[in-house]
Amino acid sequence: MCLLLESIYLNDGVFRNLDYHEARMKYATRDLFHKETSFDLLTVLGTVEFPLQGLFKTRVIYDSEIRKIEFVPYTIKPVRSLKLIHDSSVIYNHKFLDRSTLDRLFAQRGTTDDILIIRNGLITDTYYANVIFQKNGKWFTPDSYLLNGTMRQSLLDVGMIGEARIGISDLTQFQSAKLINSMLAMDGPEISIQSIY
Repeated sequence: MCLLLESIYLNDGVFRNLDYHEARMKYATRDLFHKETSFDLLTVLGTVEFPLQGLFKTRVIYDSEIRKIEFVPYTIKPVRSLKLIHDSSVIYNHKFLDRSTLDRLFAQRGTTDDILIIRNGLITDTYYANVIFQKNGKWFTPDSYLLNGTMRQSLLDVGMIGEARIGISDLTQFQSAKLINSMLAMDGPEISIQSIY
C-alpha cells in the first residue's frame, strides 16, 4: 500500500487549513484504497505534543490510517527563477510520500531555483508548489494543475485568486508569479516573468 503525505502549516501552536487537509486525505483514501475514512485532524493532532513557538511543517504520513506525525522546523526558501520542464506523461494527482517522479524533473533545473512543469503545452505546478500569475493586479492559477493544493483551493474559495487555462505561450501576458502551498500563502516573494525560462 502506497504512503501519502500531508504537509500542514503550524505557527506558534496554530495549525492552518485543517479542513482542507482533512478533505484531501479522505478523498485520497477513497480514490486509492476504496475506503471511507473518518480522519479528524483536530482530534488527532490534539493527542500529540506539538511545538507552541516557531514555524513548523507538520508531516502527516498515512495510507488508510495515520502512520506517523512529525514536526519539522521550517524556513522559507527564496525562489527567484524557474526553469520550464516539459513532460506530458507526469501524473501527480495525490500527494505521495514517494516523489521520485517529481525528483527526476527537479534534477533538470540547472542553475534555477525551481522548475515549472509543462504538460501538453499547459502550465501545471512547480516541484513543491502550485503557482499563481499576476496580471493587472489580479492573480490567476492554472486549471491544469498536477495537484490541487490546500492553499490553492482555499484562495479560490475566498475569491483571492481566479482559475484560468494558461498555456506556455500565455506567460508573456503576466507580469509576475508566486508560489503557493500549505506553507506559503500569498505573502511570498514575486518572481519576474523574465526569470521563467
